[in-house]
Amino acid sequence: MAPPTTVDTTTTLRLAKGTALLLSSLGSGIILSLSTFVVPRLLESPTPLMLRQWVRSFRLGAATMPLTAAVSAATYFWLGLRSPGGPGGALGLDHLFRSRAYLAAGALTAGIVPYTIVFMSGTNTKLMALEERVGQAAAAEAVVGVEEERGAKGLLDWWGVLNLGRAGMMVAGVVCGLVATL
Repeated sequence: MAPPTTVDTTTTLRLAKGTALLLSSLGSGIILSLSTFVVPRLLESPTPLMLRQWVRSFRLGAATMPLTAAVSAATYFWLGLRSPGGPGGALGLDHLFRSRAYLAAGALTAGIVPYTIVFMSGTNTKLMALEERVGQAAAAEAVVGVEEERGAKGLLDWWGVLNLGRAGMMVAGVVCGLVATL
C-alpha cells in the first residue's frame, strides 16, 4: 500500500485534472451552443423579443462563464506549474510537454475574458442599447423601423460569429488539457 501522502497527492491531482477538464468542456459546450443553436433561433424571433432574450442570455453568461473559465484556467495553471519539468531525456521531455500543455490550456481558457473585452464589448454594448431602445418603442406600442430591425439582426449575427472565436479558444484549451492528461 502506498504511503498516505502519495495517495493524497494522486487523489488531488486526479480531482484537479477532472475539474479542469469538466469545467472547460462544459464552458466550451455552452459557448459553442450559443453561436450554433441559440443565435440562429433568436434571429427567427421578432426584434424586441430577440433582443430581450439575447440580453437575458448575455447576463446569465456574464454571471457564470468568467468564473467557470477562471477556475478551470487556474486549475490548468496549477497543474502546469506542479508538473515537473525534468532535466531532459525521454521522461523529462514528457513532463515538460505535459507542463506546457497544461499551461497552454490555462492560457487559452483564461484568454476568453480579454478576447471578450477586446473583440466583443463594442457589439455587446450596441446590442444592449438597441434592446433598451426597441423595448421602449415596444412599450409605447410604436413600430420598430426596418433599419433598426436589420441592424439588430445583423449585430446579433456578427456577435454569433465573434463568439465562435471564444468557443475555439475554449475547445483548444480542452484539447491541450486532454493531451496533457492522457
